[in-house]
Amino acid sequence: MITGTKALLGALALFTAVNVQASEFIYKPASPTEIAVHHQKVEGSHVERFTKPYEIQRLSENVYWVSISNYNVTVLVGEKSVLLIDAPHGTARRLLKAIKSITDKPLSAIVYSHAHADHVGDSRVILKLLGDANIDIYGTAEVRDALISHNVTMPVPVTKIITDGLEFEGHYFKTFTDFNGHTQDNTAFLINDKGRKIIHAIDLVHPDQLEFRSFSNVEDAIAYKNDIDALMGLDWDVMVTGHSNLGYKADVKFVQDYILDVQKYIHEGLAKANFSDHFKGESPFSWYAGYTNEIIDFAHAKMAEKYRKGREEEFDIVAKSHVRVMFWAMFARAL
Repeated sequence: MITGTKALLGALALFTAVNVQASEFIYKPASPTEIAVHHQKVEGSHVERFTKPYEIQRLSENVYWVSISNYNVTVLVGEKSVLLIDAPHGTARRLLKAIKSITDKPLSAIVYSHAHADHVGDSRVILKLLGDANIDIYGTAEVRDALISHNVTMPVPVTKIITDGLEFEGHYFKTFTDFNGHTQDNTAFLINDKGRKIIHAIDLVHPDQLEFRSFSNVEDAIAYKNDIDALMGLDWDVMVTGHSNLGYKADVKFVQDYILDVQKYIHEGLAKANFSDHFKGESPFSWYAGYTNEIIDFAHAKMAEKYRKGREEEFDIVAKSHVRVMFWAMFARAL
């Protein structure tokens, strides 16, 4: 299914401005042959995406987005073989079938974005399915160390360390190791394939929906906010996210604005709350619980006024966790 550059040039010619509303995204069935134009996403509900064996969307001449059970990975077809970024748990067989449908070239490299087993846990299964083939396992020193220190044994250990970048069969990935909000070892990868700039950045943005609980269980909510700002400032065209759909700058801008609103309403809640009003009972825990809950409830109510309509189910599940995790990160730093 590897064709020439005409489709790529056509896609690049149709690029439009970054700052768009959600209604301006283009939704089409996933295509392993037709390169997605700017702001093109894959049509279908989250349930449909979860239940399909896999979906493939071509992003450039040599780079593909593959989605399996709501997990997204990047596939790069090199001159002689294939490189895969991430190997989510429970996806190995379908992932290999998806790659086989793209090209007959063998898989020779797997890159880990971070040490969470749900994103890299099936690397060991892939190697077994391929008869314990000699496959290079790439990761930063931080990823390697996180796998070791947390005793994450499901994935195959890292065998080759990535520093500033990674060269693979005529292609170069630039690495970014300073996305530290989700995890300390989270790594983003940027590849420029014949003018199309694709970034693989995992668990930072969930396009077409609100963020997962506590902004995907961030280790540091303030660092996560800085990650979103940094992601917005980088030069890229389309993003492979860990979950959901293809991502664009407009998706990042939505999360950026959402976080700013969370922080704004927390500040408003802090300004109106009086700690002495909650000085009740014998335990200081009860004093702080009443005080912080007043601020969090206030900010959550303000967020509901702006963001709940049209997304009631997910808002009611995750929004208070967003406010709570950001409140404590701000409170700890007196921000």
